[in-house]
Amino acid sequence: MDLRRFTLLALFHVWAVASQRRQPQMSYLQVPSVPEPPPLLAPLLRTAVAAKHGPSGACDEACFVALVEKVVHEAAQLAWARLDANSDGQLDLEELGSVTQKSWTGKKKRKRFVAGAESWPFRYILAQQFSTMDLSRSARLAVAVMPEHVARWLRSVAFLDQRKALFDQVAGDVSVGDEDGAFALDDWHRWRG
Repeated sequence: MDLRRFTLLALFHVWAVASQRRQPQMSYLQVPSVPEPPPLLAPLLRTAVAAKHGPSGACDEACFVALVEKVVHEAAQLAWARLDANSDGQLDLEELGSVTQKSWTGKKKRKRFVAGAESWPFRYILAQQFSTMDLSRSARLAVAVMPEHVARWLRSVAFLDQRKALFDQVAGDVSVGDEDGAFALDDWHRWRG
């Protein structure tokens, strides 16, 4: 009876181990670590030609928001084109991993992430998107869907705070705020320096 019980127990163990779900190999993919970018809106906007000013000669919140969104979306398109190494219209986890790995500099204990304003925020957005996905099913995103993710980032609290602070800086007054304030074309040129 002990041998029979032992045999049943052994068979049950083999069945239990064999029936456990195993992760597919693709699920071992890891999203590369891309830290949240510091405020990088100013370097992107310094390349903008000019803020369109209204009939009063001032750029108000609506004018500034339109300029910021235009500049950020254009920079994003360039970043996606650079990230899409094989030009297939898909941003692969491997493509992100390849460029991100090169951005980590320094020795093991003192590594830091170094990337320019033209790519860091967009790598961060892409990494955030990959982190919400089931990578065992798909580890790629179409470039065509990325503008909606950029638009979501443009509505994030961190970005809105950054935009308001920059508006104040361009206007030359810390208390202007981007809701009721405005700045003149001269302020824009002074800020771009």
